Amino acid sequence: MSHIDDDWPSEGLKPVASCPNCGSVVRATLHESLVDHTFETAPGKWRMQLCGACGCCYLDPRPTDDTIYLAYANYNTHAPRRISDVGTLARFRRTVAESYANARYGMSFACAPRGRHAVAWLFPRLRRHLDVTYTRSLPAPAPDARRLLDVGCGNGEFLQCATALGWDAEGIDPDPDAIAAALAAGCRAKQVAIDDPSLEAASYHHITLSHVLEHVPEPVGQLARCYELLAPGGRIWLETPNVNSLGHRVFRGAWRGLEPPRHLVLFNRESLRSALLKAGFQRVQFTSHPAVSLFIWEESLRILSRIETAPADTLGRRLMRSIAGAVLADYWSILRPTSSEFLTCIAFRPSGDMVRR
Repeated sequence: MSHIDDDWPSEGLKPVASCPNCGSVVRATLHESLVDHTFETAPGKWRMQLCGACGCCYLDPRPTDDTIYLAYANYNTHAPRRISDVGTLARFRRTVAESYANARYGMSFACAPRGRHAVAWLFPRLRRHLDVTYTRSLPAPAPDARRLLDVGCGNGEFLQCATALGWDAEGIDPDPDAIAAALAAGCRAKQVAIDDPSLEAASYHHITLSHVLEHVPEPVGQLARCYELLAPGGRIWLETPNVNSLGHRVFRGAWRGLEPPRHLVLFNRESLRSALLKAGFQRVQFTSHPAVSLFIWEESLRILSRIETAPADTLGRRLMRSIAGAVLADYWSILRPTSSEFLTCIAFRPSGDMVRR
């Protein structure tokens, strides 16, 4: 049952007077009256501010820690997924991905049909997607540097991929259902926050955060904790929506990446780079990610159909607000990586930094 027309409890709102990334109070309202048309579960209307200093966006007000659970009542991205639960095309794509991982990275997915990885080699955009998203650009581990932590591990799908590559992988997630699904899949996972003392400082060689940072009210603090958990020379991989994406420009308040009120802070390239540097990281390297626009376009069109009944006012906008626009957006992001739908990057803890500053 949808509750999006209800009001968020007034005592469950926290004002955000300054930018969570840089602390600036200079800002302008970017979107008003945003509604949860993604999962249609969170009540309330939401305002998003654009920071005038670093360019990131943030909700003001935002849900309090005591009420944020209301936004996740129907949040199904962490549910266990059996191959029989998805369509024929999705099953085919999954087997292509697993076959590609076996052939390209030496993984050991037993059910992947031999030879199906050739499909990925025929389609460069699909191959880039598999290299960046499915395997998260994960290298083979060194014999003495194998510990990996996936923050926000969900149902453990990536943990299985990392384990197949030879990593000693474990995950954490605040969602008990997600942890149950990960454990049922044979993964090592536990329901703790990233500041839990059971996570030993300087003990991990690789940390991943896939679409986690935008859910965190204090993102620099989250990154600083990741820094503390990494061993010297370790690296972090993360991906998050890009507020400067072409999709955001085209769909505005209907852009899938907004997802109020679960997405609290959204970054562009420079604001994400500054957050990583403030947390202590060095050598921030962004990866081109041009093969995701179709999903964003499909979801944004669905949201747009709910909030806008009038036709688009120009031929160009009508073209971009179509599936063809997603293809154009992918190729545009090759030319202008700063406009890609997601920000995907790797950063490092310096090898000589033996003690967290």
